[in-house]
Amino acid sequence: MQFDFTPVITYFPTLLSGIGVMLMIAVTVAFFSIVGGLVIAVITLYTNKVVSWPLRFFIWLFMTTPLLLQLYFLYFGLGDLILIPAIVVGILGLGFHYMAYNADIFTATISSVSDGQYEASRSLGFGHWRTIFYIIVPQAFIRSVPQLGNNMILMVKDTSVLSAIGVAELVYASQYAISVTFRPFEFFIAIAVIYYLLNIAMELGQAWFERRTAYRR
Repeated sequence: MQFDFTPVITYFPTLLSGIGVMLMIAVTVAFFSIVGGLVIAVITLYTNKVVSWPLRFFIWLFMTTPLLLQLYFLYFGLGDLILIPAIVVGILGLGFHYMAYNADIFTATISSVSDGQYEASRSLGFGHWRTIFYIIVPQAFIRSVPQLGNNMILMVKDTSVLSAIGVAELVYASQYAISVTFRPFEFFIAIAVIYYLLNIAMELGQAWFERRTAYRR
């Protein structure tokens, strides 16, 4: 079999549009899942069981079911009730999925902060919630950076699953190009290289951020 990457060059603008959509989704999901995961972790740890147990069930549900099944449920289930664009479903599906994992990470790192810091803060006149948000949470966030970074790298690769519901990210864009050119292997190789380069860039960024925050742990 002889490879010909000329079609990849010809349709590279199509791939670029897919990369743009993928990165937009990834940034939105990263913010949504990290902030949401932190809020869920704080609520589950510092509120009563009436509030915390439904959130614990949410974490369990999204961590024990496949991402694709969750996307199908949101896309086809909500689609019967309201008209919702596929890209919004994709952001919500990925966001909830990784929010559950991030909440689990934050729960562990918040619990790892010593009780003595909470008691010392209260003795200095800080209130309960001020102690949590100004003393406990910042330390927990720094400790969670390695795990969060790994999750976000996985999340960027999981954006490819959104092609199953018609979101025009990188894999979906390549499928269109393949349907026109009939050169699947060349495009599969090209998008694999793109994901590889993005993965390296994110790993380097994570390593840099970890070095900058290491002294605060």
